Amino acid sequence: MSFLPADLAALGDLLDRADVVAMEDVFDGADGVTEIGMRHDCDNVIHEAVLMAEWEADRGIRSTYYILHTAPYWNDKPLLRASLETIAGYGHEIGIHNNAVTVALQTGRDPADVLHEATDELRSYGYPVRSTVGHGDSLCHVIRYCNDEMFDTCARPGFGGFPDRTLEYEGRKVRLRPRPMSDYGFDFDSIWLRRGDYLSDSGGQWSQPFAHVAAAWPAGGQLHMLVHPDWWTQALAPVEVAA
Repeated sequence: MSFLPADLAALGDLLDRADVVAMEDVFDGADGVTEIGMRHDCDNVIHEAVLMAEWEADRGIRSTYYILHTAPYWNDKPLLRASLETIAGYGHEIGIHNNAVTVALQTGRDPADVLHEATDELRSYGYPVRSTVGHGDSLCHVIRYCNDEMFDTCARPGFGGFPDRTLEYEGRKVRLRPRPMSDYGFDFDSIWLRRGDYLSDSGGQWSQPFAHVAAAWPAGGQLHMLVHPDWWTQALAPVEVAA
């Protein structure tokens, strides 16, 4: 599924009523109920992320874009660099979308090395990368783990088990060995920031009825939103300006 222009208009109506902030702003103290913390997990495509960044900037919105180091666009360095420059040029925060445990299970590498390597690359381009958020890879649901379990403050014993455990996939074993986020230079993981309500478009549909959340906000406290540019191709196409 993909969201349509009418969905983008409805999203814009909600955001126009709020002070929309990047996740690092929430971490730094922007915790008012009339503020919406906005993040984008860029899972497979980055062109739509650039269009979303422009659409937000036209509205005076600043948000966070989490860049996935296992996405196809990651290996196209000219595309990656140009896209990041445009997104950051609009004032948005750049973070890392962590899929390191998945990579470790697929390759046998140490997940800490995988995450350090990807984060260091983004930082080498000039982005501070203060924050991260785990990628919900399909393998996570098969083996029952979350990529953020690498961090000692992100335990999920009700999902996969004790944090310091060994995972196995196709004969490869990976020990999680949770460490402080500060070991990677991170200040926070977005999904663990305090909030009143949460709305995600994961899978191409809203986690709650959008109209209900928009009508009730801000009664439920600060809202955090996850909007994947992947699902907004049809909605964003009309806002692209032809060369």
